[in-house]
Amino acid sequence: MKRTLHPDDHLISLPRAHMLIIALTALNYGVMLVYSLPSLITAADGLWPFDARIMGYALADATTYLSTITDDGRLFYLEVQERLDTFFPALFALTLMITLYRLAPKLPLLYLFPITGALFDYYENASVVQILLSTAPDKGLVEMASLLTGLKFASIAVSLLAILWFWRKGND
Repeated sequence: MKRTLHPDDHLISLPRAHMLIIALTALNYGVMLVYSLPSLITAADGLWPFDARIMGYALADATTYLSTITDDGRLFYLEVQERLDTFFPALFALTLMITLYRLAPKLPLLYLFPITGALFDYYENASVVQILLSTAPDKGLVEMASLLTGLKFASIAVSLLAILWFWRKGND
């Protein structure tokens, strides 16, 4: 007998889907943390890549980074790191959104923070690519990329603080 799906039927439960998204996010982040980030730091003689600088950076920092990173390092940044960072913002935003939904389902406005964080991250990535492709970075482009980096981290921080708040509130 053929069974029809009811709107309440789910192929996978929310907790299982949440764990799967967390695992994929952790895997993507883990590869960046143990593989691409150390590779980039080594290729730039100890300097941190643009999108890992929580406090942002100035034109002088960008110029120093570009003059320090090796050609192979620049290529690695563009081909490996940027590919990994294509998936991470969406995965991380989804992880944060599902977590917020499970902790505070009646506050969907909180989802804006992970969404904007991902958007800032994608625009930051596009800006960093343009900086890496240049020989002398444009001041306005560097300032925009740095601002996007800061906004990305601020959005993430607000999301994580909300998660911590609602988790503690639910465990009191």
